[in-house]
Amino acid sequence: MLQAFNTIAPVFGLIVIGYLLSRLGAFGKAVSEGLSGFVFTLGIPALLFSTMISVEFPGTSPWPLWGAYFGAVGCVWVLGWAIARFGFRRDPKVSALAGVGSAYANTMLMGLPMIFAVMGEQGAVPLFIILSVHLPFMTLFATMQLEWAERDTPGVSSALVMGVLKGLVRNPIMLGLAAGLAWRLAGLGLPAVPAKVLEMLSEASVPCALLAMGCALNHYGIRGAGALAAVMTAIKLVVHPAMVWLLATYVFALPPSWTMVAVMFAAAPTGINTFIFAVRYNAAIGMVSGAIALGTMISIATYSLALWGLGR
Repeated sequence: MLQAFNTIAPVFGLIVIGYLLSRLGAFGKAVSEGLSGFVFTLGIPALLFSTMISVEFPGTSPWPLWGAYFGAVGCVWVLGWAIARFGFRRDPKVSALAGVGSAYANTMLMGLPMIFAVMGEQGAVPLFIILSVHLPFMTLFATMQLEWAERDTPGVSSALVMGVLKGLVRNPIMLGLAAGLAWRLAGLGLPAVPAKVLEMLSEASVPCALLAMGCALNHYGIRGAGALAAVMTAIKLVVHPAMVWLLATYVFALPPSWTMVAVMFAAAPTGINTFIFAVRYNAAIGMVSGAIALGTMISIATYSLALWGLGR
């Protein structure tokens, strides 16, 4: 357990530094937004691009990994929605956001940096397999559910589908993955100078992402974290990774390193995209921001437990 904590502690140390600097005013709103902007638009895409063109892919089907991870996503999504709708008697939009927040992991500021920090290139292949469909899958179904909840009518319009597709095409994370894959398939090399630039950007992306998460934690706070936010957090940090582990181990028999990546991905707290959805649909903003803050603060314990349980 101590070894797992020592693996995780430096990562969370950067989050704490970002939180304190933001709390003390040394990192103002402009700095916080600048860090997040760099991470999202340049740092993480550069990391994904450079790793994609160099990592060795085994000839393994992605379906067992997708089945383990997204099978669990579907279960906890429905669980979060059902508890909010029937247990807390919340309206359709709030219930939809509870489901999304119970399943949508913070990949950009927590999942990616954590997996690269702990596993390095060993975790790159299963990470990319999940990432390749995570954003499209989660964005599409979250948008569909929230649109249905807002309109209270079934059906998917062409405008809805086109809006989701445009958002995915413009997303820097998806662009980084797609560009890296295209470059790799084309068999192109990188000259020394561009390769060094990519290396520097990639090395900066993980610490900047963790500092940005600390700043975000200060801005969100836990003032809106009521009982439903606590339930969402418990589902996201405990039920989701536990279910991924059960499916990966006993149903799909994934390799240990792939299981670890899937569990660590699932153990990330509620993603900031859930907050963006809450703002977009003007519902449960306090609940979602509280769940993000609460989950981020206690995820050091759940990450440590996950690594200890997996023998890392």
